[in-house]
Amino acid sequence: MGPERGQVRVLSTDGELWGAGVLVAPKAPATTGVHVLTCAHVVDAAVGGPSGGPLLVDLPGRDWSASARPLPAAWSPAPPLDGVDPGVPLTDSADFAVLVLDDDHPRLPRGCGPLPLASGTTPYGRHVAIIGYPRDAPAGLIATARLTGAGGPCPEWVQLDGVRTTGAVVQRGFSGAAVWDPEPGRVVGIVTAAHTDRAVKVAWMLPVETVIRLWPPLSSAARLPAPRTCTPPSLAEQYELADALLDVPQIGYDSGRALRDALPASVRRGIRDHPWPRQQLHAVVQACTDHHEGCRALRAALSALGGDSVSARTAASVLERICCTGVPESGGGP
Repeated sequence: MGPERGQVRVLSTDGELWGAGVLVAPKAPATTGVHVLTCAHVVDAAVGGPSGGPLLVDLPGRDWSASARPLPAAWSPAPPLDGVDPGVPLTDSADFAVLVLDDDHPRLPRGCGPLPLASGTTPYGRHVAIIGYPRDAPAGLIATARLTGAGGPCPEWVQLDGVRTTGAVVQRGFSGAAVWDPEPGRVVGIVTAAHTDRAVKVAWMLPVETVIRLWPPLSSAARLPAPRTCTPPSLAEQYELADALLDVPQIGYDSGRALRDALPASVRRGIRDHPWPRQQLHAVVQACTDHHEGCRALRAALSALGGDSVSARTAASVLERICCTGVPESGGGP
């Protein structure tokens, strides 16, 4: 099950489609009921800003729509996408808005409702799914992407890199859509913008932790992921981690030998030199996933060598996803 059960289209009252939104249900005092997370530029385009008139939201193909209005107290304007003067701060230009459904809105269809939000920091390196509503496919189009790192027109945004050579890319009509992490089944952000050159396959999202900071009542809707059963990683997952480790400059420069040497003797025993770097890193990964303390040791070695670089965080995210014992004891992220 994905975000389609709790993602809406955002339309003006004449039925023109402007973007997407995410149903949420904060439980903070004086902020109850169903709300919609979307982008400020979507609201600007539809009704002219947070003080504009009503909009419509609907669930595509589910015979449900409702009237909604912008919440002026939850508004952060869009940053300029064509450059900014030197020294101008953009931390308050995150492109974020909240819509409030009318009190008498129709009951949501069975199986539909607010989506769960991730709790914790953005899981860099994770593959995510996004449903958008471009004008040539207003019923919905699915794109896939990889969470790369912070950056873009707004310093609080996170870059999304397309991962397929064919298929949909994030484009106009995806603004406000849920960025869905399928493993824990959580929303990790909302799409804010896409590169104007679709061949580049780059877009950006506003992460949930920033959304919560901008609108604190939403913290009550964030959930920790349910406990999962630990299963051995597949061969494909082992190679995924090996490739991510190879991308860390401090590890890839010597084909992972320094990483291997940083492991405890009980874990690295039997890892032989291999002439091919990818196979060398796979041997390290395999030895660590076969040893009961190996994943935790690999996490420590990765941190010592790669530090807090984007590539190291990406590799750590893959490790924590495929190897249960790789998750730090203080955990808490998605």
